[in-house]
Amino acid sequence: MEQIRRKYADRDVEVLSMYVREPHAGEVAFRRYADHRDYEHKRSYAQELVETKHLEIPVLIDGMDERHHRALGNLPNMVYVVNRDGIIEYTATWLDAGAVDEILAELVTADDPSRPVAPTIDTAGLGPEI
Repeated sequence: MEQIRRKYADRDVEVLSMYVREPHAGEVAFRRYADHRDYEHKRSYAQELVETKHLEIPVLIDGMDERHHRALGNLPNMVYVVNRDGIIEYTATWLDAGAVDEILAELVTADDPSRPVAPTIDTAGLGPEI
């Protein structure tokens, strides 16, 4: 998502992430992560994510009731592209940066045809760590 943020920084595109919960809390590979006890605990995990992944995009933290996450479908790793009119143009259950790039290139070019943008992010073989 950082690559998307950088590419579209001058095109009125905002990239956000929403931290909702630890999806694998307590599992063998994630034993050090527990279900959130309270909001401060949840915030500390979100901060660790930002630091570990060197995120520069804003990371929103859903409340303990996960109201916003539930309103958006309650699925893990959801991705949405929402146009300036609030209409969802793209949704997926996992980040495909190449697909997001294609949708954004189309939207920003339609918004300002004098400054066309071509999709250029190739994610083949890179996995979800974009």
